Amino acid sequence: MVEASGVDRGVEWLLDARSLPIRMVVLCAVGAGYQLLLADAPTGLDWAIAALSLLAVAGGARWPLATALTTTALLLIGFEFGQSGPAVSKVVAAVALTELAARQGGWRPLLGAGALAGAYLAHPALGGVAAMGYRAVVMAAAPLLLGVLLRAARENAERSRREALDLERRRATEIAAARAVERTAIARELHDLIAHHVSSTVLRVGVARHAVPDAPPALLAVLDDIHASGKATLVDLRKLVTILRDPQANGESFVAPADLPDAIATAVDRAQRLGLRIEAEVGADIIEVDATVGLTLLRLTQEGLANTVKHAGTGADARLAISRAAGGVDFLLRDNGSGAPAPAGDGTRGVGLIGLHERVALLGGTLSAGSTGNGWRLAAHLPAPTAAAS
Repeated sequence: MVEASGVDRGVEWLLDARSLPIRMVVLCAVGAGYQLLLADAPTGLDWAIAALSLLAVAGGARWPLATALTTTALLLIGFEFGQSGPAVSKVVAAVALTELAARQGGWRPLLGAGALAGAYLAHPALGGVAAMGYRAVVMAAAPLLLGVLLRAARENAERSRREALDLERRRATEIAAARAVERTAIARELHDLIAHHVSSTVLRVGVARHAVPDAPPALLAVLDDIHASGKATLVDLRKLVTILRDPQANGESFVAPADLPDAIATAVDRAQRLGLRIEAEVGADIIEVDATVGLTLLRLTQEGLANTVKHAGTGADARLAISRAAGGVDFLLRDNGSGAPAPAGDGTRGVGLIGLHERVALLGGTLSAGSTGNGWRLAAHLPAPTAAAS
């Protein structure tokens, strides 16, 4: 968004009602100084006219035309009945006309200027009619011109802000449209490519399971586990495709808070079947978190256990603890790293921890992961409003 220039900000401050106390203090100080130091023996009436003029100009923000006419009337009274010359009223009348022209357009500033010029014309001046006319034109035209310039600056600043906001909205709309197209393309590829291969794998594993009914129980258990994992993956892919196509879809989530303990238990059971010994302590009250926090806890568990199996090895001991804390949820997974080495991978660097860091950071939480000397520790704290409060 384009910021206003220093001049624009100055004009806005000058015409802002919140600056009125400062302007009044300055005007009162200048008026009192003139009456005390420069005026030629001002009478009580002169002081009264000056005070009423200063009081009247305070209404310029709400009633600019009435204020301009009132200060002009007080100036005319000063001309007719004052003794020392109404210099304060002259300044106040000029300020009121400037504010009128700065705040309103059309006939009102012209009426205010005409009234002020009439007040000067009604008061004789040295030099005759020509001098009177010159003084009336200058004293009315100068404030009018200054006010018009201030109003133009203010309107230009406001127009620039509106244009900047419109441009920002258009950019946001274009970005949202581009993201929607990108999400749709990703969803299409997930559905047409990844889901197709996973579905094919699940089907083949199911066929293999029934084709070898006399296979060893260990092999059948592995096939059943692969089949169940594949079916669960297809369900998650369907949810992911739905969310990618419509991020605002209500009721579509990878895991509901009420199902979170079971989902975590499933991840723990899967890691145990791979040979990891896990001591799990999951608080029953985690069902009170919202869906986003619940999904992050599940992903922390799944990724953490997968890394434990991969790096600590089968036969390692691990401890998982998830509990509500003050204003959030604490997650802890640590292992002793004493298992048998896992099979070597493909040598590529995983991005699981990077994704976890991003998930936790988006929620405003903290995540730490690192070696503990004889094992690995993954810890996180998530701010967790309850599902009802969210």
